[in-house]
Amino acid sequence: MAPRDRERRSGNPKSSVKQPPKKSGAGGKYTFGKVGEEGGSYDYEERRIDPEDGFAYTWDELSEYYKGKYKKKELEAYWEYDCKPARRAKSGEKQSKAQPKAKAKAEPKAKVKAKAEPKAKAKVKAAAKKVDDDTLAKSIAEVIPYFPFKKLDKFYDIQGLLHHPKLLNAMCAVMARRFRKMKVSKICGFEARGFLFTPVAIKLGVPFVMLRKAGKMPNTISSGPYTKEYEGVDEICVQKGAILKDDKVVLIDDLVATGGTLCAGIKLMQACEAAVVECACMVELKALNGREKCLKAGAESVWGFISEDLLTTKAELPDDYKDDGKK
Repeated sequence: MAPRDRERRSGNPKSSVKQPPKKSGAGGKYTFGKVGEEGGSYDYEERRIDPEDGFAYTWDELSEYYKGKYKKKELEAYWEYDCKPARRAKSGEKQSKAQPKAKAKAEPKAKVKAKAEPKAKAKVKAAAKKVDDDTLAKSIAEVIPYFPFKKLDKFYDIQGLLHHPKLLNAMCAVMARRFRKMKVSKICGFEARGFLFTPVAIKLGVPFVMLRKAGKMPNTISSGPYTKEYEGVDEICVQKGAILKDDKVVLIDDLVATGGTLCAGIKLMQACEAAVVECACMVELKALNGREKCLKAGAESVWGFISEDLLTTKAELPDDYKDDGKK
């Protein structure tokens, strides 16, 4: 028996080929060692769906396509958290058609033909994406009830969304998709509901930085006092060294109303000499003009995924309900 053949023989009498042991780590149906892990049992034939276009690619095809556009860590996080495993063809099924990313490299002449109608294709893709986002926004709005709370007629309760993990994950995926194009270096979330969007940082493979109230965290820099959306004055702090000079950050909260909290965060980032590329919220209450205040304070853009007109779910209140919000 030749040395090469001897290496391929398995100690298992029922098997004719030696199978490398699977490593724990990635989980899921198609288990593989972490992407890029030396000596890992990564399945190079596995295909995953790229949410950008809905087609399936191997890791090599995907990394080649995005080479130079994203860092390796960003792409690894994208593969692991955003790209879903494609269904493997069963015996007798036809092979799927060649995928556009891989095909573009194999047939460069096809690019000339593709230039004929890029705008039309882009419009169709953008329209489909908008329909999907609109549907998601409506689905999320349906599970966020409003209460009479803190002397407000409508206080939108994000707890409703937390009862639906798939919707929460989809919301975080939308945010990650948006911020990936901005090449952000840090995601900053406000205490406490902004902390719910830590999965966005995980999907992007960038640090999540907590912006907390005064006295809740050691070794901090303060924004100084600011007026809250409801009543009273508050103060936002960040830990020293968490934000570096020239960092590109996104400030995330669950909701933008008057913009007081976000403006305090902008001021804090400016003190750290970082750029606020966007103030992002799941819900925007446009009538309170928070967007204009944030832009004036120095944010490059302000984005809200759900407008208030979609939030029509009234909470069912018990007979003994009372407004127990802190005054």
